[in-house]
Amino acid sequence: MKRYILIVAAVALATVSCSRNYDVNPASEQSISFGSWTENLTKARTQGTNTFTAGDDFAVYGFKLNGSTNNVVFDDITVSASGSPLVWDYVTGEVPARYWDPSATSYTFYGVSPAAIGKAADVNAETGVITSADVTFAGNDNDILVADKKVVTKTGTPAAFAADSVRLQFNHIASLVDFKVKKHTDLATATVAVTSFSISEIDKTGTFGVSAAYTDTHPVVTWSESAYGTYDNTSGVGDDVTLPTNVTSEAAGNNLINNLIVMPQDFRTTGEHIQKVNIVYTITDGSGKVSTYNPSFNLKLFDNNDNTVNTDTIIAGWAAGKHYTFYITINANKINFTGSVTSWGDVINGYNYLLN
Repeated sequence: MKRYILIVAAVALATVSCSRNYDVNPASEQSISFGSWTENLTKARTQGTNTFTAGDDFAVYGFKLNGSTNNVVFDDITVSASGSPLVWDYVTGEVPARYWDPSATSYTFYGVSPAAIGKAADVNAETGVITSADVTFAGNDNDILVADKKVVTKTGTPAAFAADSVRLQFNHIASLVDFKVKKHTDLATATVAVTSFSISEIDKTGTFGVSAAYTDTHPVVTWSESAYGTYDNTSGVGDDVTLPTNVTSEAAGNNLINNLIVMPQDFRTTGEHIQKVNIVYTITDGSGKVSTYNPSFNLKLFDNNDNTVNTDTIIAGWAAGKHYTFYITINANKINFTGSVTSWGDVINGYNYLLN
């Protein structure tokens, strides 16, 4: 199975400029330029940003309609950002510039970012279908974007094509997760330190595909796992857990795993590969006595109420394009687990877990 380390990609408006050698004797001097909407997109490495950096890219696919015939124009062609301010262009030496064809009546475009993922996949330039693409998720800098189907129709003169740059709306097809920890008000005078944290049996390697049934131009994505693994904490271990002003699911805590891009997956409740949370922490009381705890529990058992018995009725797994935040509240006699899920910007729900 092929394995790929993914580079996070974002999108920005760009104008493409290359030497003219496609189509033959174009009636318009305007090359086909590319841009991208930035709404509802975040760079996983910096929460909430939507700016590109030099080196970001996407692979574009598409065809033009001449009469009743589809003629492929873009097939695994890379558009990349460089310079400051950023300039977007076809990759030098890969292909010549493409120009609007005045004899065509419309163009249809598809896109995958980063370009390496698109080139590793089998993408049909006439349908946008991806039959199967192998991916290994390696850490915080992973992201995969698949664009909406974009149709540009000629409305008059050949210049009408050039006046409409190709703006691709990209969609996150992976999931984003955070884990945070806090201490209960009952432990206000105690010192709590997390010494180890991980989530295990997580789907990390598998394949994704995009079907021909684009829904209202949006790609329909499927995932299938083939290997499991563990993500260790990325920050916060060994630090005293900051006591928030309250213990609701909205209360912030110390980061244990922050902005981790993961494969969308269902949470298993039986078998050998149940996704689990594993935490080791110490509580030091006023007399100096240190107690160590190391619970491990099913990731499915978070719910949307803090300070309650945990249930498995709220969350079934991680869906594509969603941002999930899980809160773990440590108490003297129990641990409360709370959480929330957002659509990488919009709050949807919350999840909690109470360990007696």
